[in-house]
Amino acid sequence: MDNPFANIRGPEDARAALADWKERADQRAADAIAASEAVQAVTAIGADDNGIVNVKLDSSGAIVQVAFSPDIRRLQPIHLERQFMQAYNNAGQALLQAAKVAVEERLSPGSPTAKALVDSIKMRFPEREAEA
Repeated sequence: MDNPFANIRGPEDARAALADWKERADQRAADAIAASEAVQAVTAIGADDNGIVNVKLDSSGAIVQVAFSPDIRRLQPIHLERQFMQAYNNAGQALLQAAKVAVEERLSPGSPTAKALVDSIKMRFPEREAEA
C-alpha cells in the first residue's frame, strides 16, 4: 500500500491526504458497525438427523425456541437427549455459517474485524471437521 503522506509538498496536499485518510477510516468504521449489527440479527435453526427436535438460536447462541415432533413419545430420555444435542449443535453450525455470510457481505473476510466477529461465534460452536 502506498504511503498517502509520502508526496506531500505543502499544507493543501497535507489537508487533502488527511481528508482522504479520514474518509476511508470512516467508511471502514461504518462497514464494521454494519457487519456487527448484521451478526447480532442472525438466527439459526437446527434439527437432529431424525427430525425429532428443532432448535432455534439467537445470535448469542441462546436457545429461543425448541420444537419436538410427536415421535418423542417413542424415545427413551437418553435418546431424546442425544437428539436434542444434535439439533442444538446443528443449529450452532448454521449460526456460524450465517454469521460468516453476514460478515463477508460487508467486510473483507481477511480483515481483523471480520475475524473477530466470526470468532465470537466460533468459540461457542467450533467448526466441524470435514467429513471424508
